[in-house]
Amino acid sequence: MDRSRLSRAIKGAIAATAAVTTTSFATLSFAQDQPQQQVEEVVVTGSRIQRTTDATSATPISVFDAAALEKSGQTTLENFLQEIPSVTGGQLGSSVNNGNPGLATVSLRGLGSQRTLVLVDGRRMVSAGTSTGVVDLNTIPTSIIERIEVLRDGASTIYGSDAIAGVINIITKKNFEGAETSFYAGTSTHNDGQEYSANLTLGTGGDNGHVVFNTEWSKRQDVFQGDRRFSDCPRFETGDRVPCGGSGTTSPARFSRADGLSYVVDPNTNQVRLYDSTIDSFNYATASYLITPQEVVTMYGYGEYQLADFKDVTTLDTFGQLMYANRRSDQLLAPEGTFWGPRIPADQPFNPVGEDVNIGRRITETGGRAFFQDVSTWRGVIGLKGEWCNEWNWDVSYNYARWVDPQIELGRANQPRFDTLLGSVDTDGNPVSTPCSEDADCPGLWDPFHSDTLTQAQIDYATVTNSPVEKSTLRQLQANLTGDFGDFSLTSEPFQWAIGYEHRSESAEVTADGAAELGQIYFVTGESWGGSYKVDEAYGEIRMPFFEGESWAETLAAEASFRYSDYDTIGADTTWAAVIDYAPIEQLRFRGTWSQGFRAPGIDDLYSPQELSAESYSDPCYQWNQSGNATLRANCQADGVDPTNALLAAPQATGLFGGNPDLKEETSESWTFGIVWTPTFVEDMSFTLDYYSITVDDALGTFTTNTLVQSCFLSPNFSSPNCDLYFSGAQSVGSQPLNTPTGPSRFRQSDGTIAGQLLNSQNISTFETSGVDLGFDYSQDFWNGTVTARAQTTWLNDYKFQASSEEPEIDLAGYFGADPVTTAITGFPEWKGFVGLDYEEENWSAGALLRWIGPVDDVNPGDTDLSTHGDTTWYMDVQGSYFCWQNMKISGGIRNVWNQQPPYLTNYDDMNTLPITYDTLGRFFYGTVTFTF
Repeated sequence: MDRSRLSRAIKGAIAATAAVTTTSFATLSFAQDQPQQQVEEVVVTGSRIQRTTDATSATPISVFDAAALEKSGQTTLENFLQEIPSVTGGQLGSSVNNGNPGLATVSLRGLGSQRTLVLVDGRRMVSAGTSTGVVDLNTIPTSIIERIEVLRDGASTIYGSDAIAGVINIITKKNFEGAETSFYAGTSTHNDGQEYSANLTLGTGGDNGHVVFNTEWSKRQDVFQGDRRFSDCPRFETGDRVPCGGSGTTSPARFSRADGLSYVVDPNTNQVRLYDSTIDSFNYATASYLITPQEVVTMYGYGEYQLADFKDVTTLDTFGQLMYANRRSDQLLAPEGTFWGPRIPADQPFNPVGEDVNIGRRITETGGRAFFQDVSTWRGVIGLKGEWCNEWNWDVSYNYARWVDPQIELGRANQPRFDTLLGSVDTDGNPVSTPCSEDADCPGLWDPFHSDTLTQAQIDYATVTNSPVEKSTLRQLQANLTGDFGDFSLTSEPFQWAIGYEHRSESAEVTADGAAELGQIYFVTGESWGGSYKVDEAYGEIRMPFFEGESWAETLAAEASFRYSDYDTIGADTTWAAVIDYAPIEQLRFRGTWSQGFRAPGIDDLYSPQELSAESYSDPCYQWNQSGNATLRANCQADGVDPTNALLAAPQATGLFGGNPDLKEETSESWTFGIVWTPTFVEDMSFTLDYYSITVDDALGTFTTNTLVQSCFLSPNFSSPNCDLYFSGAQSVGSQPLNTPTGPSRFRQSDGTIAGQLLNSQNISTFETSGVDLGFDYSQDFWNGTVTARAQTTWLNDYKFQASSEEPEIDLAGYFGADPVTTAITGFPEWKGFVGLDYEEENWSAGALLRWIGPVDDVNPGDTDLSTHGDTTWYMDVQGSYFCWQNMKISGGIRNVWNQQPPYLTNYDDMNTLPITYDTLGRFFYGTVTFTF
């Protein structure tokens, strides 16, 4: 079977039809030998109009086929998609242990996974729990994928909300015939992080229908941070040294005395001494995952059948698709600590200094905090489709999807009971909880000043399991009609159009754990909540070819589209888009797009429960009598602030976070301009260059307490609208009352500190990003086979973010820092790309892929920071296949051949580096055996 020659034949047919406008990064592969392939009418992501393959798309689209996914050696979509050059910024995945409930997400242009629309066959997936618009890539099996289309442009007029940054459309296998089964195994060079998968695909069909069934199992083993030299302990800097450090919540307990210094009981001498961070800090890395484990089982089915053919009217086909996925995943963090700083009285029998002390004790006896998910998702699509006698195509479908995630968290602290075990008191010496002597169930006071002193009875008494349940449901009804204007045309291609209607509803709910509802789990909000939205939408699209075959224009066409959306939460609005497609000569083509986009606030944005947090701020009224600002002096005096109040030197205020039902939609404007060159003097070669610019206004964000305090007190007569976000009157969150202003003050408590502020979501932020995508694709007969070269790179010109009009704009292009969407510290390199080279003969193939991540600098470095620069990082992947035996193929490869390690950076979020940006697993070997029948 000459796969390479067939691939070139197909590419030649496409190129002959029109100038190539997509960048394909893998040789197309087919399951069976075909002497000739007919170019078919398909719907390409970014348009509802049927076209002759994706070669006539006027919007920038990257297409990856199943062969590209196979050659990557990835068992999930996560790493494959996150390595695309146009993907950057903060994303969830296997390298995110703290704060990730097992999700794998993708973020085009770094604008966030909630602004990147992920579809399966042009239809939506259910949201991952309450994270509206976020799709868990783990629930999509890789063995059902025929190709992946990545639209690198906004598409709100075509697909609605969430398509601000672009669209990733997973096209599944629908016409597969025969049987195929694969077995995969891989391991790192450290003999850990093993990955396994097995899948089976069956398909059969006849003149009137087709059926495909697939099942897949995959498993990923864990890797601990302590298993890698770069992450075996948390690093900190002192002078020019970078020793191991860790948390100040330790075992045995670190405690503070009246002199303000910290002490420990030396575990070797049993004597009290000063705390030494270099030897006493708690190394939480040894108990934390570097790579999180998971196991996923999926089932997929697709079928279609021709019900009837009404001559001179329409054909009538029915189709259906079923998907089920079960993901079992877990995360492991260091043991809980007494992070609330309990106060141990002087007369507590284990107190070693005979005075009241505040302790920070890591509860190492529990073994750690373990988080488990057992996620089940169901998705069913049923519909009718056909072709009218005038060759107009229509379809109607209903999509129902469900997400259920019963979670279990072990090792959580019941704060009141730990206070009972410790005999904790407040600053006045009064017990803050039931004394152990008065609690019949209390197993005795605990000695936190030594290690391994918490007994099993005390653990059973004072720790609790948290078991919330998250659910979400998607319902989507679609109707589409595409056609043309028949004989009305200005060129050989008629004017084409598409119209459609969609009704969509989504709901989510969280059932809190009973102990959390009673306030017995430290730092866990115990409130059950939920919400929903409904939207009705209509869209229209038209393609208008104006000229062809002219001396000045081989092709000139324009496209326009709109979408009207009516939400029951934010009201109605309309978005518009326009496209220009111009080829002055056959081998050179220019394309440009302008589009409006929007993102409706999600259920979590609107309805998530309110939570309290202690927020630090800089009080402008501290020593206000020495300020030269007359407005500030007048406001501080009017609010009754004592300029000598020492509490204002390092104050904290209560912040109230949560959903906001008054939110409106985010809006965006996108521009692209591209050049496609397919030289006629060389067969099967194409170059693409696309400039993009995206601006997002009214993006959801939150004010900081510091911003609100500064803007309010520096405005004449407290005229800033931010002054309205301060607490006033009697308010409470659940059973907990809020601090409110007292006495003559409008904003402050009796001690002079700010009472509190509303810090819930607001439409206050702005994103601006622009850059250039470059692509190259070439294949050529060589020796007894075919050589294929492919490359793509993205240059990030700017990535500007402004949290609010009150705060400065930052540009993260070429830097690393807190991601504006996820707050995780991650990199935004100016350059990211890959170049690949493959050779394929009749019986074997081999290839190599070189990936790179450009240099990044700390966006906000400290004067004494030792490592604020990450150099360009290179990764090499190799892969080969042998298919000499009938019905059997053996493949294998190595990812990260050079075992490239991530750089140490001073300002890190976890693992002493940027785990979202760089490869943390290291060199990885894998192999696959595939049988085809």
